[in-house]
Amino acid sequence: MKNKSLRAFALLTVGCVWVANAGSLQRIGHSTLTPRHNTLTNADGTFMFDDKGFYAAVIDPTNGYAYFVGNYLFKLDITGNLPVQVGTNLQTGQSLEGAIDPAAGYAYLPKWGGTINRYALGTGTNSPSSAGSLALTSTGATSIVIDNSDSNPANHYAYVLCSGTPATIVKVALSSFTAVSSVTLNAGENNFAWDEIDTKNGYAYFASYILYTAPAIPQILKIKLTPGTNAPIRIGTVNLGATPVPLWTASIDTLHGYAYYATDNGTTNVPETVFKVKLGDGDALPTPVPFGGVSFHTNEVQIVSQIMDFAGGYVYFNDDNTYPGRVYQFTLNGTNPPVEIGYLELQGGPQTPPPNGITVGNGTTNSDGLLPYGEVFLRSAVFDPVRGFAYIGQDSRPNQVVKIQVARGTPVITSSATLAGGALRFGYTNTPGVAGTVLATTNLSLPVSNWNALGAAAEFSSGQFLFIDPQAMNNPKRFYRVRSP
Repeated sequence: MKNKSLRAFALLTVGCVWVANAGSLQRIGHSTLTPRHNTLTNADGTFMFDDKGFYAAVIDPTNGYAYFVGNYLFKLDITGNLPVQVGTNLQTGQSLEGAIDPAAGYAYLPKWGGTINRYALGTGTNSPSSAGSLALTSTGATSIVIDNSDSNPANHYAYVLCSGTPATIVKVALSSFTAVSSVTLNAGENNFAWDEIDTKNGYAYFASYILYTAPAIPQILKIKLTPGTNAPIRIGTVNLGATPVPLWTASIDTLHGYAYYATDNGTTNVPETVFKVKLGDGDALPTPVPFGGVSFHTNEVQIVSQIMDFAGGYVYFNDDNTYPGRVYQFTLNGTNPPVEIGYLELQGGPQTPPPNGITVGNGTTNSDGLLPYGEVFLRSAVFDPVRGFAYIGQDSRPNQVVKIQVARGTPVITSSATLAGGALRFGYTNTPGVAGTVLATTNLSLPVSNWNALGAAAEFSSGQFLFIDPQAMNNPKRFYRVRSP
């Protein structure tokens, strides 16, 4: 990785000292999903439809499966060293986005014709299968989010963004797979995509969807989730800047209350922009941090997918039309604008690539599946917070998925409180599954070997840890650190 400022550091906050070395972003490898479909024949002897780029992906980290969608839906086991295809691929056609409801066992893909297609995930290594479709009264379904906050899947609802003049948000009861209510947006609010949802606080967010051939002022739309069959509520829209740019990808940090959006200008002449957006408490409108966003560096262009790791403190942006592909790493940086700290260059191919910005087919019909230009056109991505890896889907033929290990740095304190009786409780983020050992001392000048080991913290959510020190009351001042692993 080409880093600009990755280093070990210490943070003194609320009497707690944390010391750790930052872990590097690393490429693990890739899985080529051979054979290419247009080399296979149907029962009648005709060739199957060809593969297309992985433009959509969803993940079930608990059960260890990722689902990538091009012209076919692939189910991948992600519990091993590299993703492994399981079951039989299902022809679905491309979708720009998708949503998953693992508890109910379904994935959903919106289609431009105003249809939502449903697919059964298949238990274990069983193949996905078609499970019906829903034609909405609106046209141009571009995005879908799922409110699965209720532990009972019978009470799960989807919110579907249907573009129009103006656009409509349609609420769908997933238990019956029927539309139950909707809200029409204001005049001029016609095209949105890049969905994100915050089920804990009860809001969904959609970003303006305008191609780079006709960019507009970037906007974020905030929608309030509602109980039962009640119609969704439009909270409002917010401009992210004053310059027309096309947004192309989104992610959400529900722990700290921010969303991140990036642009694809469709050119190599203009660096892309990342917009950090404070979601706003309750019905408050989102606010950009800062207005106008933060620019990538020169020649860092065409961002088309991203990875959010709020427990690790980073967001990653993946590009298109750069040979080979790159993954750009930004620190979330608290309440401040995000800061780029470097990029990971992926693996090249055996053939000399064209200049950056020029699109060529990255395909082969050879049985080895070796792609001529390597790992490029990084169109979709999912993150596995349970194991700490991300998976990036390419626009290639045959399809290919790259696995990367995300960076891990200093644990970040998220909360602290003195409990009744004087015990100290504090929370922090760290690598999922790595609680570390909490150490304490009353004298910062002592070497670490002389600090007292208090024990391991409890991981109450992926990458989020909680520790209680009942002896804190006996010390007027006590300092803490986490030794990891």
